[in-house]
Amino acid sequence: MAKIMVVDDEATLASVVRDALGNAGHRVYMETDGLTALSRMIELKPDLVVSDVMMPGMGGASLLVAMRDNAYLHDVPCIVMSGLSEDVVSDACGAHYSAFLAKPFDLRDLVAAVDRVLDGAA
Repeated sequence: MAKIMVVDDEATLASVVRDALGNAGHRVYMETDGLTALSRMIELKPDLVVSDVMMPGMGGASLLVAMRDNAYLHDVPCIVMSGLSEDVVSDACGAHYSAFLAKPFDLRDLVAAVDRVLDGAA
């Protein structure tokens, strides 16, 4: 069972993702903005972060940079999810993420991506 932080400003989607990962046996924490999530991650030290890219305030790309600049969080893998194309996300986020999910996505694909990243296969 992994500790996973889900970050998405769309609370309904974040709740669906939280429930799907919880049903897969993980402890899941949810935040709706990047800055609050970053503060909470420092407390929790999650095993994985699943984050939206486009969010008001601190978006996913800035969140990833802040995580990589933090000695406590720099090794925490991150799955990014976005309605933008992966090329656009890759330009914004660089090599700071482990997997990409295009919105809308199937929850089975989400769980499979989480399993791959946690197993180190991503």
